[in-house]
Amino acid sequence: MPIRIYRRKGSPYFQIDVTVEGQRIRRSAQTANLALAREKAATLEAELFRAAWHGERSGTRSFAEAVLSYLKAKPRSENHKDRIDRLLLAVGDLPLAQIGQAKAIELKDKMLRPDAAPGTYTRAIVMPLRAILHHAHDLGWCDPPHIVAPPDNPGRILFFLPAEVERLIAAAAPHLRPLLTFLVGTGARMSEAMELDWRDVDLVGARAIFWRTKGRKRRNAQLPPRVVAALANLPHREGSVFLGPQGHPYVDRERRYGGQIKTGWAGALRRAGFNPEFTPHALRHTWASWHYALHKHLIRLKEEGGWSSVVLVERYAHLLPAGHDEAIRSFLSRTSRNQTGDFEDAPPSAIRAIFG
Repeated sequence: MPIRIYRRKGSPYFQIDVTVEGQRIRRSAQTANLALAREKAATLEAELFRAAWHGERSGTRSFAEAVLSYLKAKPRSENHKDRIDRLLLAVGDLPLAQIGQAKAIELKDKMLRPDAAPGTYTRAIVMPLRAILHHAHDLGWCDPPHIVAPPDNPGRILFFLPAEVERLIAAAAPHLRPLLTFLVGTGARMSEAMELDWRDVDLVGARAIFWRTKGRKRRNAQLPPRVVAALANLPHREGSVFLGPQGHPYVDRERRYGGQIKTGWAGALRRAGFNPEFTPHALRHTWASWHYALHKHLIRLKEEGGWSSVVLVERYAHLLPAGHDEAIRSFLSRTSRNQTGDFEDAPPSAIRAIFG
């Protein structure tokens, strides 16, 4: 089959379609110059003839082929697939041999804001790029990748004190209050809370089960009395535990980007007078700092929070100023409001009596 060079509708770049010894390759020439496109097509044809006679040269496969194989190899999370999609859009079907440290830096300038943190660069570009290239290397398609991630300065960890969480919950919309209480009382990730079904909640036993976790392992969460009371006051007992303002479950499209409660959260922060830099994930940081303040046990914090190593939880040790232990216990044990609107304390046994 002769080499075919053409343009797709809406694209300024020429496309190359060539078949050699039964192998067909379709690839973007990545140029709007016809002469340069013809030159690239001739080079590609020569490379295919060489591979047919002497075997495939390392690095000639395209990044797009590697991505397709990587995604087919095993299930990937929605967040990870979303990062891969954005990366593929930026890289295209560039040969694997042309993807290294220089390309990673170029992608940083192309895909991220100038003030993006080193951690963002690592998560959005370096880590998925490495994973795809390691997969391609295992298949014999390219050399092992050598892409260095910059040192990550995690910066200041944002968290709330007990009185601040009370203020935040009071300022939130009614449908958000049980969710915020649950997040700070269990340390659940947002996706874990969004996917929680009533079948996996035991109010009498004060326990919830997370099946789809970041570490892909089932995790049990003990529910403090405050959380049990918040869930018990929800008007429904089937399907998703937490519902949006219209009474419907949060959809996959919103969960993928982590903006499930973006508008409501921003409103609560504004009304409570908090820094808009706080995100809902700060409630997980808060739970971790409270957990360590009460128990002083990193291994227990790691297991109950679903982290993969103690190193990841060490940053929560001594994060909370001293002297808040009683305020934390008081917050977690409150189960009802009195006539003035304040919460009253009740022991866990009272919760079991209510629901037993």
